[in-house]
Amino acid sequence: MLSKLGVYGNPMRISSTIQLGYSPQATAELARQWTKAMWNSSLWKKVHWLGVPVQQWPTDLMLMQELIATVRPNCIVETGLYLGGTAVFYASILRLLGIDGRVISIEIQINPTARKNIEASSFADRIHLIEGDSKSEAVHERLRALLGCEQDILICLDSDHSYAHTLGELRAFSRYVPIGGYMVLFDTICQELAGTPNGQRSWTHDSPMTALEEFLAENRNFQTDPAWEKFMVTFAPRGFLRRVG
Repeated sequence: MLSKLGVYGNPMRISSTIQLGYSPQATAELARQWTKAMWNSSLWKKVHWLGVPVQQWPTDLMLMQELIATVRPNCIVETGLYLGGTAVFYASILRLLGIDGRVISIEIQINPTARKNIEASSFADRIHLIEGDSKSEAVHERLRALLGCEQDILICLDSDHSYAHTLGELRAFSRYVPIGGYMVLFDTICQELAGTPNGQRSWTHDSPMTALEEFLAENRNFQTDPAWEKFMVTFAPRGFLRRVG
């Protein structure tokens, strides 16, 4: 009969002779390789929030709820609605935190399923939809009208991931971020995915990361906040931008 120590013998002796674990560098590399692997296997497409597809990785959702709890915005503005999952997620976190806030979601063409998902949720009264090009003046006129004098704003960018569109969004939406506030740019991981089986070679230069690097070079009021990369497995490396000036 095996003892409670099982086939592994004395755990004290093992722990004193075998050093388990990885260096910080090795851990970071493993995390990045896992990110690439699960992206290529489309595991992120299976993520739902309250039954609604989100298409975000769970660690990023966990980070977003921590960020919302930290900065406590009265309004979250997102670009890229997809089927409404992130809008429902953000609105639910605001309610759980007791914040009488709202979500404004912008999509160039709103999917009818997204409207149904939002209307069927318990948070429909907190979510406002704007249809149109997120860089256009017409959209920003509507956005400013909805925001009014509101200044406690969190920006989340997750729409067209081309370099030109992303840079245009960063420039257009940075004006709404208060000093000390955040603008989150998702899918900066695309550049690293360019060499993976399901990636696109053009992502080495035509992607959110290249737009982010140019934006940060021209706008010294924003800095990447590395504190929000603590889980390492993320679709938004360097994408949590804090306004410092």
